[in-house]
Amino acid sequence: RDSRFMWEALKAEKLVAAGQTDAAKELLDTLGKQISAAYEVNAMIQSQLHKTNAFLWKALSRPQDYFRSSILYMAYTPLSEIPEKDRARLAFEIGVAGLIAPEEFEFGELMQQDLITSLPGSEYEWLKDVLQAFSEGRFELFDSALNQHRSKMEAVPELKSAIDTVLRPKMCALALLELAFRKPKKQRRLGFSEIAEHCRISTKDVEFLVMKAMCANLVKGQIDEVEQLVVITWCKPRILDNARIDLMRERMDAWGQQSDLLLKHLEDMTPELLIS
Repeated sequence: RDSRFMWEALKAEKLVAAGQTDAAKELLDTLGKQISAAYEVNAMIQSQLHKTNAFLWKALSRPQDYFRSSILYMAYTPLSEIPEKDRARLAFEIGVAGLIAPEEFEFGELMQQDLITSLPGSEYEWLKDVLQAFSEGRFELFDSALNQHRSKMEAVPELKSAIDTVLRPKMCALALLELAFRKPKKQRRLGFSEIAEHCRISTKDVEFLVMKAMCANLVKGQIDEVEQLVVITWCKPRILDNARIDLMRERMDAWGQQSDLLLKHLEDMTPELLIS
């Protein structure tokens, strides 16, 4: 069974290389369903399936699908299985695909992949700074990366055309998500002016930004145009890096302190309740 799966994945790869993308896509769709329904498929098969899927989406110029298939490919593929000479270039191509895909916001998962460690020391080292900014949703990191590496970014045609049309709007949405995430759950009432300042936009553009973030399923909530207020009821879970783990620890400590105060208050009230 696994031999047949591997053969079909390799066949699809050859079809893509030959320009027969329709036939390759049909074969990969069928193969993907068969592998999903099978039990205990070897990781090597999964790796080849997602590698071939990524190859197909790259050939069809579909960066978001290429990015997501590549993430799955890396999940099933030890770094040692990727030739060292190809690692930095592959990390670069995956990173650029994620950046230029308008609806792709999952950079935290990418930054945790071993493949990203191939960027430092390579000609693509600068890309890590850009990806880090999007992963953390911090405009100051984005501005810093843009100031330092703009010439290198503009040397990549896909990035050059996307800086203002895709990257900056996407950075605004991620900055909004990070702003909401860092607020305690009961304090996620954001004024238009606060959002505008944090996301580097004018107040008249806040409503459009929030609606876009809601459509992308980054946040959920209500917009109060009269009070110029956005109430966030849910925000997309974030990959917990060290900074966010520290934030969660602070919140748990605060919760523990509040619980202690409540317990002390109840203990103080207990004699009065017994007497009454």
